[in-house]
Amino acid sequence: MRGCGSLVMLLVLGATSTSAQTLPSVDEVAHHLDELYRSNSSHSMMTMRVVRGRGPRELTLESWTRGVEDALIVIRSPAREAGTATLRTEEGLWNYAPRADRLIRIPSGLLSESWMGSHFTNDDLLRDTGYRDDHDLSVAWGTLEGTRYVEVTMTPKPEAPVVYTSLVFWLVPDTWVPVRAQYFDEGDVVRTMVFDHVEEIAGRLIPLRMLVQPEANPEEYTEIIYEELQLDIDMDAEMFTRRGLRRIAGN
Repeated sequence: MRGCGSLVMLLVLGATSTSAQTLPSVDEVAHHLDELYRSNSSHSMMTMRVVRGRGPRELTLESWTRGVEDALIVIRSPAREAGTATLRTEEGLWNYAPRADRLIRIPSGLLSESWMGSHFTNDDLLRDTGYRDDHDLSVAWGTLEGTRYVEVTMTPKPEAPVVYTSLVFWLVPDTWVPVRAQYFDEGDVVRTMVFDHVEEIAGRLIPLRMLVQPEANPEEYTEIIYEELQLDIDMDAEMFTRRGLRRIAGN
């Protein structure tokens, strides 16, 4: 796609001394982050909790992906929002309103807008380009809360549809698992994303919880927890069509 915490598991660096480690290359890190949640295909069930000024909200989400371009997310609960969906294909990005049976195309300029009223953006959940495609990257050793990490700084390219001026990831040195990402407007942090609940899925270490918190409203946050995640499974290409969306959303 083209986005949340105890960090204890991620802070354990193992027996390897970081002083003896070699920094990964920009290409290695970019590929790792791009492929972290990607696979030939995937199916997942997620819980999304949104805490904003108007009160908390919890959604159950079901998601499918196929390759790099195809993605479908359907809200399963609460009942009043069930069937609401977002579809991405090589032709573009759409939101689906089941009550009106209406598909609304989302222009690329709105990729940085909120997804379904959460603190995640359309681009966080439905990214169809790589970090390297949209950014210039640099890699260095960095320290976060007294612990040494691989610090990856990304600066958006002029044509990239993003509103922040830089993005910094902190990765565990021996696994390259992300711990935290911060989004900047000039020199100010505008939001922070935390990754934890790491489990091995299909041979890779994947954070199963992501939490986003806006700097301007620190009492607010959105978290997504993967309750189920399957990778590289059989997938019907038909579901990533408008007809398939309507069928899946109505199940």
